[in-house]
Amino acid sequence: MDDTGIFDIPNTSLIFWEVITFAILLFLLIRYVYPPIRDMINNRQSRIEEAIDEAQKTRAEAKELLDEYRRQLDEARGESRRILDESRKQAESQRARTKEEAREEGDRIIQRAREEIDRERENTIREIRGEVADMVVSASSRVINQKLDRSEHDRLIQESLDNLEESQKNGGSRAGSGVGSGNA
Repeated sequence: MDDTGIFDIPNTSLIFWEVITFAILLFLLIRYVYPPIRDMINNRQSRIEEAIDEAQKTRAEAKELLDEYRRQLDEARGESRRILDESRKQAESQRARTKEEAREEGDRIIQRAREEIDRERENTIREIRGEVADMVVSASSRVINQKLDRSEHDRLIQESLDNLEESQKNGGSRAGSGVGSGNA
């Protein structure tokens, strides 16, 4: 026997059998237990990696959608600003056009009214001249008791009208009332 106990033969068989048992146990673990655990770990790892990949894809898609949404929102804001500016310009243009049309229509109405007033004044003056001429002719005929020829008649009318206009300028309503009272 050895004093160190390393080469203890009777106890060697126990170590031998422990090594053999350990080897068999190790073989059985490696052969039957480790593969399912390894497969389960690999499956779990692959599912986790797939979930991470899917999360990254989803995150990338969400980022793309967010970028697209922001881009569309910016475009919509720009379009709305453009439409608003265009509407303002059109409204201003329409307002100016309406103002100009109203001013032109007002000018046309005023011009027509002036023309109508001028026509009415001329018609009234012609009627008054005609009536005055008839009155002068009839008064002159009575005074002179004779018929006048056309040139004499026109001269008397013109002279009477000039006198009438002069008296209106000088006396106004007083001369007009005097002329009316003399005929009555």
